[in-house]
Amino acid sequence: MNTFNRVVVILILLAIIIVMTVVLVVPRPMIEVVQRWLSNLDANLAPVPQPLLMIVGVALALLVDVICAVLIWLEIRRRRPGAIRVQRISGGVAELTVDSVARRVEHKVSRLDGVISVKPDVIGRRGGVEVELDLEMSSEIDVPSKTEEICQVVKEAVEDKMGLKLRKVRANIKHAPYAVGRPITPQPAPRAPQELIVPEIAPDVTEQQVVSEDA
Repeated sequence: MNTFNRVVVILILLAIIIVMTVVLVVPRPMIEVVQRWLSNLDANLAPVPQPLLMIVGVALALLVDVICAVLIWLEIRRRRPGAIRVQRISGGVAELTVDSVARRVEHKVSRLDGVISVKPDVIGRRGGVEVELDLEMSSEIDVPSKTEEICQVVKEAVEDKMGLKLRKVRANIKHAPYAVGRPITPQPAPRAPQELIVPEIAPDVTEQQVVSEDA
């Protein structure tokens, strides 16, 4: 939007320079040109019925007013700063981009147990930053204790590691869906069939000796 505003302002200033230069240098020819243009416009609009002319004029006026109002609002609205000044710097000036702060916060919070996803929104304010987190978390977490842990991690990342002043942390927590159905009990693995080993019966030594004597 800043680029668009600059282009519009430059075009308007160029038009003012050209028109005012011509009008001030040769005023009479310019007045004659304007008079002829207005006479032609009046002649062209004469056949148009007055109610229709009024309706078209009101519609065009509203369109121009709305466009101008939107441009004015975009120009004077409060913009978020793209960079935040580091507080703990002596003898120099350092600034951090909002995206850098958001990436560090996302990295630190996403490593906590029970956090499935996190989307941080860092807003630079005068004298510090505000962090808003959209969190998806496990359905089994203890919300108060986990929220305290998250706030502490964000504070350490923003103040201790980046040297910024943390003004506020807001966490929007969404639980992951619960598991549906009865828990599946693991079944023991089937045993492999074992081969039945029949021990060999040794021949009777006494019987062998008797047979030998008979022979």
